[in-house]
Amino acid sequence: MPCIVKKTLRKIVENENHYLVKVKGNQPKLKAALEETIILNEPIDYHKEETLKRGRLEIRETYLYARVDNLAEGWESIQLIAFVCRNFLSKKKEHKTESFYVSDLQTTDAKYIAQGIRSHWYIENKLHYTKDVIMQEDAKCTKNKQAASILALMRDFAFNILKTENKSIKQATEIFANYNVKELLEILFRT
Repeated sequence: MPCIVKKTLRKIVENENHYLVKVKGNQPKLKAALEETIILNEPIDYHKEETLKRGRLEIRETYLYARVDNLAEGWESIQLIAFVCRNFLSKKKEHKTESFYVSDLQTTDAKYIAQGIRSHWYIENKLHYTKDVIMQEDAKCTKNKQAASILALMRDFAFNILKTENKSIKQATEIFANYNVKELLEILFRT
């Protein structure tokens, strides 16, 4: 798996694009090097954001660090390390998460990086949550890879059609779950 990640990042850079990706537990050596970086070095920038939403206070702090030479071979494109601390208070308790991100961007603007990370989570919450939880895509087990790909494409297609009609997620799910192709086609031809 690590080789795939390195190759993917290399390909992104070779195609003159940029990346900002979260480092997870499946990259233990990289994560350890990032932890060492934030302990031994001063951040090059810092951004703090506080929001009060749905009755809870959320504080997000983003610390930016320049690349240091302790990264393992194969991670040469990394120029920037972001350490994000997220605290929020719900009615019952305090929650805290800490995450590492790496990027090939050469910026010293922590706010810019924080906005990029938040944009990703907006997509994750809007689309993936809808597909995984509401449309129960993960629960639909199809053994045939081609059939699974076609079904996923059809779900995306149906969801996007229904969004043009300002249908609620619940309505969209009911239409799709009932395989109401006639209604989907009527909406498609109206747009």
